[in-house]
Amino acid sequence: MDNRDDSRVSVYNDDIQISQINKLKELFPEVVTEGKIDWQKLQATLGEAVDLGERYGLGWKGKSDVFATIQEKTVQTLHPDRANSVDWDTTGNMFIEGDNLATLKILHKAYYGKVKMIYIDPPYNTGNDFIYNDDFKQTRRSYEVEAGITDDEGNVVRDDGLRTNTGGHKHSNWLNMMYPRLFLARNLLRQDGVIFVSIDDNEVHNLRLMMNEIFGEENFVAQLVWSKRVSPANDAKWFSSDHEYMIVFARNKENWHPNRLSRSNKQLAYYKNPDNDPRGPWNSAAYTCNKSKSERPNLYYPIINPNTGEEIWPRETAVWAYSKEQHEKNTQQNLIWWGIDGKSKSPRRKQFLSDAKKIVPRSVLYNNEVGSTQSATIEFLSMFDANYFTYTKPVSLIKHLLKVSTDNNSNNIVLDFFSGSGTTAHAVAELNAEDGGNRRWICVQLPELTDEKSEAYKAGYRTIADIARERIRRAGAKIRTDQADIASRDTPLDLGFRAYRVDDSNFKQWNELVSDPKEIRQQTLANLDPLEEGTTDDDLLTELLLKRGISPLAQIDQHDGFCFIPSEKFVICLAHSMTEELFTAILAAKPSSIILLDRAFGGDINLKVNLLLQAEQQGVEVEVV
Repeated sequence: MDNRDDSRVSVYNDDIQISQINKLKELFPEVVTEGKIDWQKLQATLGEAVDLGERYGLGWKGKSDVFATIQEKTVQTLHPDRANSVDWDTTGNMFIEGDNLATLKILHKAYYGKVKMIYIDPPYNTGNDFIYNDDFKQTRRSYEVEAGITDDEGNVVRDDGLRTNTGGHKHSNWLNMMYPRLFLARNLLRQDGVIFVSIDDNEVHNLRLMMNEIFGEENFVAQLVWSKRVSPANDAKWFSSDHEYMIVFARNKENWHPNRLSRSNKQLAYYKNPDNDPRGPWNSAAYTCNKSKSERPNLYYPIINPNTGEEIWPRETAVWAYSKEQHEKNTQQNLIWWGIDGKSKSPRRKQFLSDAKKIVPRSVLYNNEVGSTQSATIEFLSMFDANYFTYTKPVSLIKHLLKVSTDNNSNNIVLDFFSGSGTTAHAVAELNAEDGGNRRWICVQLPELTDEKSEAYKAGYRTIADIARERIRRAGAKIRTDQADIASRDTPLDLGFRAYRVDDSNFKQWNELVSDPKEIRQQTLANLDPLEEGTTDDDLLTELLLKRGISPLAQIDQHDGFCFIPSEKFVICLAHSMTEELFTAILAAKPSSIILLDRAFGGDINLKVNLLLQAEQQGVEVEVV
């Protein structure tokens, strides 16, 4: 509906356009009138900063339609899938089966500005490797029939894609797919959040330009290189492709800085104590610098080897790194190493492990440190009888990114909306087990069909989502077996997840994109039961929470006949029959707002009016849906 209060339940999932206008209104209230932007006022406000002429940027066929796709409302919501979940009542993790663009729209209001880290491994556009149809005017059922996933009766038919990337606009199709997803993903990031996007040479150039536009070039952090192969591909026609990239952008670069990393065992091995220094193990650094005598004449002077009495001069092209005064202090503090025999003519400066800082992350990720494609395959085969994926990322690689980007004690939310085999969820679980963390994850995977001839299909897995859920279950079970001290943790280790699937709204009138309130009322009156057949209380609760902008994982206090969300002072009543007594109990919980089902009144207008007046007298907002 137009002019609706964003704090209330909206007919559709959060209106992205309204959200964007509200953000602009906060910055420039004078340029927004009756919910519309006055472009002349905006131009006048910004003055010379507004450039309506030609300028540098990325353009492609269909880009203008991308923004319509972003603002297109979705009729879909999340449906709980308890049967495929693990530890439903206690977990803080979510696995969502469905189109990721619809999911990002569904989560937009509840998770706006709450995600600490996003990692995605999207299709690399190497051929027919992505399958998305971004049309939100369709219900899921009509969409699946049109796409060839199901027949008219809902039976799954053989089709490996919803829309394959064929035709003459290879790059344009990929950009049209990626742009709205990255745009919405940015909105979910915290101000100190960061996103990592894996990519290869096919689209790395376009990805960088696209993310410059969406996130702001000033928020570019790095282009990481992952050395993915242990050995070269000798069957390569030109070069063995031994690396991939990760494009890294911060939501706000001023607010995000990578965590420094602990030294590896290999790095620690460089610290020794050959002279039994009481200060402990040390490494050494050159005593000279890269400046010449002409550049730093004050650093060109002789020093004396105390063991031999010999006068030592630096090279004229590489003078001492320390002044005479600092050299004397270094000598007094036994910070100069003259070699095992004490006769070296190239002294070195001791650097103690106890004084060493953690290491700044590097832009090159070596496979011997963060894993390779080969190690990823071995990891997968350790849990399954066959390798169901051609390309998976190693758990150690994602753990490395998590260490750089998240904290172990802050309930950081990690999002992966191209989940694939579930590596991100696996990595979060392992790292939490190792460092006592309480990171939470949200993974989204399209129910892409497995090939009937594949080992996955033969093993009973009909979709990629099926494989991912099973992988996460098995990873959790393995962690429980391997980590004997889990029970003694201060923070319980969360190895479960709530499973959801993206599907149409539970409300019949909400399954059509209608904005006219009169038309909505007519549809409602036409349906004696406004709910879709088979709708459960779990379904209703999840949808109403999301439309209100509340995570379905929020703490919910169950009362007799209604649910109370303490953090929001919000009540959702799903009772099939409303009574004075039940409403009195609801008001006793002291909510600030209430949602009731219209069907609960059974057509009793007098009862409805009476209860609404009671709520109004106590300053409680009531919405009937």
